[in-house]
Amino acid sequence: MIKVESEILNKSGKRENWREIAFFASDDETQFEVREYYGQQKISYMKETARLPFDCLGIARMNYSNMLRTRVIDGYEPIEQLKTKVPCLPFSNFKPPMYKCDFDVPFAEQLSKINDPVVIPVQQGKRAYIKLGQESINSIQAVDIKGNAFTLDKNIQEMLASKVAIGSFESGVLETYILDDGSVCLYDVIMLNGTEINSSYKDRQKSLKGMFGHKSGFTYPDTIEANTDLKSHPGRHFIVKDNSVSCLDSRTFVIPNFYSVKVLIEEKYSYRPGYYKVMFTTPEGYESIGDLYHPHEELYANTQIQIAFKKVENGKPVNFWFSPIQHKNKLNYDEDGTDIYQMAQLSEFWYGY
Repeated sequence: MIKVESEILNKSGKRENWREIAFFASDDETQFEVREYYGQQKISYMKETARLPFDCLGIARMNYSNMLRTRVIDGYEPIEQLKTKVPCLPFSNFKPPMYKCDFDVPFAEQLSKINDPVVIPVQQGKRAYIKLGQESINSIQAVDIKGNAFTLDKNIQEMLASKVAIGSFESGVLETYILDDGSVCLYDVIMLNGTEINSSYKDRQKSLKGMFGHKSGFTYPDTIEANTDLKSHPGRHFIVKDNSVSCLDSRTFVIPNFYSVKVLIEEKYSYRPGYYKVMFTTPEGYESIGDLYHPHEELYANTQIQIAFKKVENGKPVNFWFSPIQHKNKLNYDEDGTDIYQMAQLSEFWYGY
């Protein structure tokens, strides 16, 4: 059991009365406990007086809140500076940080507001957060940027579990990218052994490399200087963090780095899951431009989408991907705007620095 949260309360009188109400969770977050400790005169004299087990997070949290409320009614006062809370736990309630992409403020201006910017290129994959624990492989949990849980591949779970070491690295929450080949790139660390990591981003990266090593099957992101020519970099977008603050800081933002144009889905391949043929409209009709790989959701023939890309060959986009710039209605059958003439006016469709 891990102590996730606790409050210490004091009731003054002839004798100093102390209580601690604590909320515990198992590593795999299937079992929960609310415990109460009581002592007189000194905090160090407190001993456990009650332990309530639960197998439902919601009911456990309700009992924790009710017990605190009851003690306040009894005349106890919470000691705010002694309140503790492990960041990111329970992980089933974890809300991943939201990284902003603000097109209304020039990206150069946004960069200038960060004292010590770290620019991290992203070339592929999807951002995810992984929790590790010491009890078993079942303690490894993962959520996407929306907080939706998903299951990691068995080999990745085993690789992560092999790095947990009693006495040094017992638990943690990592910011990662799950790459297209299923491997994991370790971007940042939020919590280790119940403590939020507030060292600089560069030091956090050194810690990750020290814990996971370079021959473990995990990879690490590159970082580039803010004054680099970002447009020429192959990264699809950049995450910009302040080197001096924690991973959960709200100032992190995204700079896109691609062209985005409108196309039509020509067909869905029945024999290649996740692959679609896409096309432009032309004065003569339609022109196929290649295949799009998008396994995350189903797309439909004859609907309009946007594709993103960095390179052009023979007047057509190559190595393109599903653009984050999309019409609000995914089932948009309008062909207007999907013509091939977009390629002659690419400067109008650039999203980036």
